Amino acid sequence: MIDLSDIPVIDHHCHPYAPDQAFLEPVSLAQTFFHGIADIPKPEPGLKPRYWGTTEELKYHLTWMGVAQTMVCQLSRVFDCPADLEAVAGERNRRTTESFTDYIKFLYADAKIVGTVLDTGLPINDPILELIPDLRLRLFQMDPAIKKLLPGVDSYSELLKDYQSLVERAVRNDGFVGVKAHLAERVGFQARPVSESEAEKAFKAAKAGDPDAEKTIYVALFTATMLLCQELDTPLHLHSGFTGGLWKGPISNADPFRLAPFLAENRFLQTRLILLHAGYPWTRQAGQLAHTFPHLWVDMGQMTPWACLGLAECYRDVMAWAPLSKIVIGSGGHGTPEIAWLAAITAKIALSEVLENAVRPGLMTETQAQKIGRMILHDNAAKLYNLNIG
Repeated sequence: MIDLSDIPVIDHHCHPYAPDQAFLEPVSLAQTFFHGIADIPKPEPGLKPRYWGTTEELKYHLTWMGVAQTMVCQLSRVFDCPADLEAVAGERNRRTTESFTDYIKFLYADAKIVGTVLDTGLPINDPILELIPDLRLRLFQMDPAIKKLLPGVDSYSELLKDYQSLVERAVRNDGFVGVKAHLAERVGFQARPVSESEAEKAFKAAKAGDPDAEKTIYVALFTATMLLCQELDTPLHLHSGFTGGLWKGPISNADPFRLAPFLAENRFLQTRLILLHAGYPWTRQAGQLAHTFPHLWVDMGQMTPWACLGLAECYRDVMAWAPLSKIVIGSGGHGTPEIAWLAAITAKIALSEVLENAVRPGLMTETQAQKIGRMILHDNAAKLYNLNIG
């Protein structure tokens, strides 16, 4: 029996929590796990689709998402109450009313989460970040930096210099442990490296808002980031796969296989890249790329816990090919702590099932399986960021 319940966890990808979500109605608690769009469009400009109005019919369906049902199941375990959405929401809100901070600590202790890699643009000392217990590490966000810098510069060379300075300061002075990019959504993984001279030619049009020129600038800065991360010895976190909501281009642009020619360039082979979300639903591609390219890692976040009812199959897809030493888990958690907590819980459940199925026919010993479980839950991330925790 492979029991991973006591293994400490490093959540490799998470977002901050929101104090205004300390109290949630039952359907709102389920809706925190919804990554689609709501069904009553509103005319307000700039309003994100997921924040549109929601009909009673859609609210009903949200409570029957597999991940919501698993949340209810697991919360009923820790609360010792009926496995019912209203019951667990009521007990949750009773606890959060007493102390949201203590409730978060309670969930983290239950799942044994000891460290978190945060994806956020909040200031370093923002008190909201303190809602996340224990060790907190930070990612530098590429996209907001470009948006902030572009209006104030007159050339691509100036933009590049200012951007590189921001990244270097974040890593060298402020302790950031990686850079986060959205190549798939902004351009597509089919993109190819862009030189500084090409970017300079596209600069004026990009600053004027031309979409194609903006893409050229983005890929040029991504190319430069690949090399800068190599110099700084810090990994580049790359959103991959499709995790719900609307998409500006073809969804197939997020298939990790389309990134292979970029990865194969000799000058990038010393740059560590991490495919966030395991390229879901292209998990086999993510695993095989991690096998093929020595500088590519796979993060299982957001797939864990969203795909919880099929999570063992997803883990098996990645673990079939990828070196088991290059797999880390994350949550994609945001707003409220149940996501990160459930990600850690379901990761342990899925890993136990996959590893037990490997031990049974003699593909590995139980000792090997226990070690691999700990590596994926904790040790791989600890090694990646030179941590001494757990």
